[in-house]
Amino acid sequence: MSERRFHFRLGSHHPAPDRVSTDLRVELLDENGAWQLQIPSLEMPGFRIFLLSLLLCQHFYLVANARERGLPLQQVDGEFTVTTGADWILRRVDGTFRLRLDPAATAEERRRADAAAIDFIAERMKLCPVSRNLPSDVAKAVVVRVEEGGGECPA
Repeated sequence: MSERRFHFRLGSHHPAPDRVSTDLRVELLDENGAWQLQIPSLEMPGFRIFLLSLLLCQHFYLVANARERGLPLQQVDGEFTVTTGADWILRRVDGTFRLRLDPAATAEERRRADAAAIDFIAERMKLCPVSRNLPSDVAKAVVVRVEEGGGECPA
């Protein structure tokens, strides 16, 4: 086996008025093609906990900065793939985060999710301490987009 691939997906809700994360769900695609709920525990392999921390740090920075910018965030859906060599050394991190805005938000609130705001969020996600501690030779590509006509910016 020349490489290993770990494919995660997540979903979280952010109800008004506080827009804090609720109902966060993270799943891993197993070798049989089934999604397995991930609940960190002392029995979970340490490397998987490391990968979860990378994903959750990205999610935290996304949500915190969306709240800071006043985006009427309702839901975040994401896919995250980490590729390692056979030696378990990280080679590549790819992620896509899709933001859904609250349909009950005013037009003014929804306009806050413009390209500049998405760019700001994507840039701030690069400051996640787990990501910053990855070796510089790890290829990283993370995209943030707003569903239904919103902007997109690679991180």
